[in-house]
Amino acid sequence: MSEVKSSVIKTEIERFSQHAAEWWNPNGRMKLLHQMIPAIRIPLMKSGLYNAGLVKEENKGKSNMFEGIKILDVGSGGGLMAEPMALMGAQVTGVDPTEKLIDVANEHVKIHENLKINYICDTVENHSINNKEKYDAVTFFDVAEHVADVRQVLKASVECLKPGGRIFITTWNKTFMGWFYGIFLLEWVFGIVPRGAHDIKLFISHEKISEYLKEFNCKTLEVRGSWYSLWKRDWSFTSYTGVWYAMEAVKEK
Repeated sequence: MSEVKSSVIKTEIERFSQHAAEWWNPNGRMKLLHQMIPAIRIPLMKSGLYNAGLVKEENKGKSNMFEGIKILDVGSGGGLMAEPMALMGAQVTGVDPTEKLIDVANEHVKIHENLKINYICDTVENHSINNKEKYDAVTFFDVAEHVADVRQVLKASVECLKPGGRIFITTWNKTFMGWFYGIFLLEWVFGIVPRGAHDIKLFISHEKISEYLKEFNCKTLEVRGSWYSLWKRDWSFTSYTGVWYAMEAVKEK
């Protein structure tokens, strides 16, 4: 990995490394991520990429819906998001500064044949230097709450995006309910998320994200609230954005 920029928090890298071995266990510590991908992330991308005109009409609603679309997966971790996107036909580049997670991702992808995924152990800031305006779409899923400088990481991510391309973002809102539900209940009461996984100081509002995006010549198209039901133990979209939200923006031409 090349020189790490200041956005990387050393303790976050260490914590993710500790959980690397169980990253692909759907009933383990990453259970919420496993459930979130088909319920929230993929539907968000399907509608956004189709509306952007990036999906071939004949592929709409099919298993190869992302065919030919070049996607940068920022903070790709162990590949939980990269693999399903590639299975849908996308050409995926996953960037993550956690070496152990990149190793896990490279090992797990071997169960498939001919998936178009390239994993890189690096920061997106470094990656953006030689990859400006290269990708049709960028995923920025649950990255904001794990970096020291969201603006810097978001700027680098947008620099990699082609004009007219889409960036998809999910993260926790910096509100009392974001802390109460996301940290107190999920981590400390129910233990669904590992304790210490999140810090309210790193949470950020969607208004602030939109402000940064506007600065980087992006227009926010949609903000959806999302909710994890402790009763049903599943994810769904909601009008309430006070805990967790998903958003889409376009890079202006």
